[in-house]
Amino acid sequence: MSDTQSIQPIGNTHPDFSEVLTMIRTTRDNVWRVANTALIDLYWKLGEYISHKLANAEWGDGVVEQLAMHIEQNAPDIKGFSKKNLWRMKQFYETYAANMQFISPLVRQISWTNNLLIISRCHSEEEREFYLRKSIDEHYSKRELDRDVKKAKENPGIGVLLCKDKDDEVVEYALNRSLSPTLVAEYQLCLPDKKILRQKMREIFENTME
Repeated sequence: MSDTQSIQPIGNTHPDFSEVLTMIRTTRDNVWRVANTALIDLYWKLGEYISHKLANAEWGDGVVEQLAMHIEQNAPDIKGFSKKNLWRMKQFYETYAANMQFISPLVRQISWTNNLLIISRCHSEEEREFYLRKSIDEHYSKRELDRDVKKAKENPGIGVLLCKDKDDEVVEYALNRSLSPTLVAEYQLCLPDKKILRQKMREIFENTME
């Protein structure tokens, strides 16, 4: 009997298979976390190094480009250290340097891509922390994070919910589910007063009943 003939389809999954799959996934996730932590630590150290060199006038801006070229020429197999990315490492360090001890455990738990999205599109420390925790808690991919953290020229989604139920009017603001506390406060200052909305809704309802 050939090997192909000896393999029979299994009608029901063996109960041990799920345990094996769990071990594989757990190990894979652990490897990713260890590798990602090491990578974020490296980017932080390089950002700190470049920042201090420039701040102390030991380097001019052109030296960063020379460094990128040196890495490319002498270690072409090493990717991710272009001039643009080196400047991003500097920005990454300088964004969180003042709050390093508190923020360090958070930035190590998400990918470099998600870190870049957050530091480039959030405008306050509060917003950055909000989206860092959101990314960790909900395991955001890059695509899920481009959706909640809007581009510079975009505004987060917002709606106004108007309902009429018997004698009671209900007016509530329907904010995006992941809107940061800062933006919620800003919207509440700009939105129409609830009393005005209730009055307008009452008028509309009464007119439709005539």
